[in-house]
Amino acid sequence: MLALGWAVAVGCLWIAELGQHVRRHETLPADYAAVTLATGTVATLALEALATFSMRWTGAAASRSLQRQEWRHAFWWALFPNALLFCAAYVMIFGVE
Repeated sequence: MLALGWAVAVGCLWIAELGQHVRRHETLPADYAAVTLATGTVATLALEALATFSMRWTGAAASRSLQRQEWRHAFWWALFPNALLFCAAYVMIFGVE
């Protein structure tokens, strides 16, 4: 859940970066802001690798109902960090005065 939120936040920042470049220079950047996408993708893959390692280390849930309950817990535990990511993206995109 956290990796998905991270990927969406990076996507929002990438789109905002492209839009800002178009507003300033009236053209898209030469590399289409590939550095932002590359670093965001590396971070997303690292988060997902840590989650996969953790899941293999701890094992899967014993039943489908426990697995659903774990997904609900994962959603609620990832909600606050994802909200902070989107707040940071909002501040970077629009700025706070």
